[in-house]
Amino acid sequence: MKTLLVSLQKDMNAVGLKYLHFYLLKKEYNSHILFLPNFNPADINHLEAIRCFVREINPGLIGISLMSTEYYKARSLTRYLKNHVPSVPVIWGGIHPTISPEHCLECADYVCIGEGERTIVAIVEAISAGKDIKRINNLCYLEGGAIRRNALNPLVDNLDEIVSHEQVPQNSYILANGGVRQFNRKLFMTYDRYLGKSYITRIGRGCFFSCTYCCNNFITRLYGSNRIRKRSMPNVIEELAKALKDSPQTEYFGFMDDCFLAYGDEYLREFCRIYKERIGKPFAIQAIPVFITRDKLEILKDAGLAWISVGLQSGSDRVCKEVYKRKSLRSHFLKASSVINDLGIAAYYDLILDNPFETEKDSLETIETLIETPKPFYMDFYSLACYSGTELHEKLKREYPQCVDDYLSKDYLLPHSNAINVLIRSSAFIDRRIMKQIVRLYKKNPRNLQFKILLHGINLLTLFIFAPLTYLQVIRLSQRGSYLKTFRMLPTYFKLIAARYMNQFKGILVKSEVVK
Repeated sequence: MKTLLVSLQKDMNAVGLKYLHFYLLKKEYNSHILFLPNFNPADINHLEAIRCFVREINPGLIGISLMSTEYYKARSLTRYLKNHVPSVPVIWGGIHPTISPEHCLECADYVCIGEGERTIVAIVEAISAGKDIKRINNLCYLEGGAIRRNALNPLVDNLDEIVSHEQVPQNSYILANGGVRQFNRKLFMTYDRYLGKSYITRIGRGCFFSCTYCCNNFITRLYGSNRIRKRSMPNVIEELAKALKDSPQTEYFGFMDDCFLAYGDEYLREFCRIYKERIGKPFAIQAIPVFITRDKLEILKDAGLAWISVGLQSGSDRVCKEVYKRKSLRSHFLKASSVINDLGIAAYYDLILDNPFETEKDSLETIETLIETPKPFYMDFYSLACYSGTELHEKLKREYPQCVDDYLSKDYLLPHSNAINVLIRSSAFIDRRIMKQIVRLYKKNPRNLQFKILLHGINLLTLFIFAPLTYLQVIRLSQRGSYLKTFRMLPTYFKLIAARYMNQFKGILVKSEVVK
């Protein structure tokens, strides 16, 4: 029996779905994977190309992986498939089906909740043998108008049993150039956000934190555990070595782990030693401020650490503790950012805006935090999207029901373009002495015409001068200060930076609310 797994992500890595694909291949099942990075549900040519492809490979099962932001595309695709290949069961999996199975069962025949590797194999085994799949663990489905939830498999303890993936998997296809084509290295480089020069993977699963806005908040409650699981070092290194052998043009390795530094000092030292000897390429990690120490970052930088992503989320300790239930506070972030800056590591920090629980005082504390943060650093600004199933979504429905928006279609990369957000954004790029003066004017009278004119001025300067210069400075840090390597690497980063840059400032260019 053939299985078809479908990715709706714009990102070509789709690591989670590739794990399922290679897990099936390891078990000697005939799995296929279809990438739909630019799928347009309104384009009849896209739908027709997918229909022809599905009929050609004739799968016995279609699995669609999705996050919340991909729901509407998944819904349109599933309804189309059910009309044209009604005999093929469609199963949805991923974080959105896990946190909102009732919603997803309006479209899908089945929903897979939680980790899917063991479930997908059990489903394929059952269908291949002509057996009913309704008693398989982790599945959720409708029966007699009621929702049935099966028991969960325990979390996978030995992550080494999850087969490592490849950038261009066997039996993989992509919707491109008007039709479904065999996926190859050239197409990967065309559609990948880093032009095929990076390899993205993860060492483990889980997060010690359970922040109220994060999907880990739901996963922790679902499994009753937030324990960290990690792969063995030989397993990790062998994957990276194979990736480098298969793709010698790889410039970077990126680790998607929620907090790379949470794996313990001994594990990190072993990783650094072996990685430096056998891989020797720059790499990027994500980290939580409370886990960052100078000792850890020094050995990581020596091994090749070039980029680090760190979440601030809010500069207000009240918001972090009471709203986000986040154990990382302003002091932790400033201490971590100081170490990162001292060691010359390229940093990009995350910040959540448009939070109805934040007061003006909280926002001003965020501005003060960014003013104090050593520059340069790259900044990702997100508009708060409260996803169903998270603790924060329930809190928002109770206390600010008028602020509950359609998180399924919300552009979380497009914060509101109001005065306080412009000040926050500018504080990440403009000299601290200038920003302190501007903040004083805001506190004195935000409706003053002189302040409004000044605000527009710094807005435009940030957009067209300070932000682009900052991005160049940060990329230069990632290249250990080399101007030559910086300009050589610009094409690699251009697609990602251009997309994020335009998203961050789209609101300014389209509709400014600053003067209101």
